[in-house]
Amino acid sequence: MRTILFITALFMSTLLSAQKPVEIPLWPNGAPNTNGLTGDQEDLNGGRVANVVNPTITVYRPAKPNGMTILMCPGGGYARLAMNHEGHDMASWFNTQGITYAVLKY
Repeated sequence: MRTILFITALFMSTLLSAQKPVEIPLWPNGAPNTNGLTGDQEDLNGGRVANVVNPTITVYRPAKPNGMTILMCPGGGYARLAMNHEGHDMASWFNTQGITYAVLKY
């Protein structure tokens, strides 16, 4: 029983020590060359995004970084990006491996 409690406490402390993701705008004052899209970003069902006007990088830092980083560019043909299942959903696994994980919204 003590072993189970110890493992549970260790697991929970690892989860709690992970940092919150940081979203960084690529061009805070607007992109140097417009992509031609106008209007507001569309948040579609299933965690997909369309009409990205302000691109960002969301960085997930692990509790114990090992010096490696992965930049994920979710698929979608520059139209409807699969931000969750090809992006954000994988961050926790990479962080448990000590890998910093970043998701590009483009």
